[in-house]
Amino acid sequence: MTSEEKMKRIKNMIGKKLALSQYYNLLEEMDDIKYDYNDYMITGPIKVEEELKRVDNADYELCTALLTMLLREDRFSEGSFERRLYAGQVDDILERMLKVLE
Repeated sequence: MTSEEKMKRIKNMIGKKLALSQYYNLLEEMDDIKYDYNDYMITGPIKVEEELKRVDNADYELCTALLTMLLREDRFSEGSFERRLYAGQVDDILERMLKVLE
């Protein structure tokens, strides 16, 4: 998928409060799910709040790892993705992804 196609799909997600599965599908369609997301993290065990402080300076790969991290977090703490979505943390990552792709 080209950068332009990725940008179009990402733009379509920003500002919307969609189901977790739609964000997962976005990463999957763009071939950007990071199954090894732990390798991108600087805390261990992962401290999500600390990792999210890295968004402002993240490259595209780190952004996809951070988004994957949030999706995985919900598996262990059900409802966490929705809380982060409404807090704007998911959009922060998506907006950074756009900025890096431009």
